Amino acid sequence: MKLWRIVGRHFDDPPPDDWRQRLATRLGERPRRVGAWVELALYGALQCLDDAGEAGLPDAALLSLSTLHGPDIALRAALAEAHDGLPLPIGFLTSQPGQALPALARYLNWHGEGRCLSSRAPALALQLACIEAGPAGLLAGWVDEDGPGRSLWLRLLPEPGPAPTLVGGVFETLADPAVTHLALTGAQLHLGRSPLERAHG
Repeated sequence: MKLWRIVGRHFDDPPPDDWRQRLATRLGERPRRVGAWVELALYGALQCLDDAGEAGLPDAALLSLSTLHGPDIALRAALAEAHDGLPLPIGFLTSQPGQALPALARYLNWHGEGRCLSSRAPALALQLACIEAGPAGLLAGWVDEDGPGRSLWLRLLPEPGPAPTLVGGVFETLADPAVTHLALTGAQLHLGRSPLERAHG
């Protein structure tokens, strides 16, 4: 069972009302030619890397983006435009999930292996990413824009040191800053605190 250390985390669910303004301020510009779903992914990923103290994502790190619906709001708008004629080019572009990885690559200064997948089981998506990731670890996100939206992200590195005591947990528990480590067997999450966290807990 491979052990991972959580070095960065962003679990705003839902994101603040002004998240788009915060993203524009963080980047120094409003991202162009991308839709709200990609912007929401950028917002959470950058917040996670800031929490990890990283200016960018190392090229050797795996990037995994999971979603239940993807840019479905943009897709519905594009379909409505198609009903009345040809969809506008920008509307069509923003309805494509494939836009997410190039945008993340640009703004995270990353040129590595990544994927975007549709999944309703976040722990299984995380397990797949952990199996495939190497020594540089991974950045894993779960992004949906439905309702209030969500952009949840973890930056993980392999933990070579002694393992903390692990207990079974659920995906939502990863939002707890006291959780510092994780491992997976099948779809089962095992969560742990560092010895220092346990001593102060």
